[in-house]
Amino acid sequence: MGYSFHRDLTVRRTAPSGNPISGAGRLLVCFLMITLLYSFPAPAAPTYSSDTDLASIEDKGGLLNDYEERSLLEQAAELAKKTGMEFRVVTTDDADGKSTSEYAEDYFESLSESFKGGCYLLDLDNRMYYVATYGDLQYYLTDERIDRMVDNAGSYARSGDWRGTLSSMLRDTMSYINAGIQEHTVIYDEDTGTYTYYEPPKGITPLEGAMSGGVGLIGFLTVFFSTRRRYEMKVPEKNDYSAKDNVHLMLRVNQDRLIDRRVHRRIIPRDTGGGGGGHGGGSHISTTHHSSGGHSAGGGGGHF
Repeated sequence: MGYSFHRDLTVRRTAPSGNPISGAGRLLVCFLMITLLYSFPAPAAPTYSSDTDLASIEDKGGLLNDYEERSLLEQAAELAKKTGMEFRVVTTDDADGKSTSEYAEDYFESLSESFKGGCYLLDLDNRMYYVATYGDLQYYLTDERIDRMVDNAGSYARSGDWRGTLSSMLRDTMSYINAGIQEHTVIYDEDTGTYTYYEPPKGITPLEGAMSGGVGLIGFLTVFFSTRRRYEMKVPEKNDYSAKDNVHLMLRVNQDRLIDRRVHRRIIPRDTGGGGGGHGGGSHISTTHHSSGGHSAGGGGGHF
């Protein structure tokens, strides 16, 4: 008797637990993620000059085209390279409930490390254009000079030429920096009532240098030939030279002592608000105050 054996093999494939995502579904998910990503644009950031980080521009108000931004940034960079100070240019159509001066100061201080330089703001929210000054720039841009800057830029602002407005203020700043700090310039802190007087660096004029050099040369030649003549000797005869009789040594001790010192100080009286007068005869005033960040800030602006 013969026996035969048979085995049935059945192979079953099962899908993973859960609902599988088709190819179309994956594409839909990717599309939704990209849409959400571009629905929330990245925060605006200033554009810095390729030459120096001390100059930047940020068109928050969307008032400038690319060419106008580049042009203004070049002006700011020239100022930064010439002075070593920071120059920030910004526009806005939303001042966050701040005054124009507060917005300009807060913006500058958010970017600054040295707190020397200026912020040039065009504020459509408050309808103002403004320059905020810090550090050494306050000596260059006095109240009087800023008033002239504001007057010069006003015609551009009133006609809606936003680039022209900012460019005019930057151009005037360069002009005043080239002209230099005026004599008797004073920084007046209106919060404390104190004055800081500008002290120019010590130096000599070319004429003074030439005169000093000439006097020094004459003195040198006088001593040189006098000493040379004194040490000229005739050849002594044999056994006729006596070191004791012919060698002389004279030493002198010179000591300089400070006898007196005189320092002259002049007090400039504070303006009491009366007619005329001002802060002091012949002085150029730069009025400052303490910003919300605690720094000394000056500046000024105009409405349009």
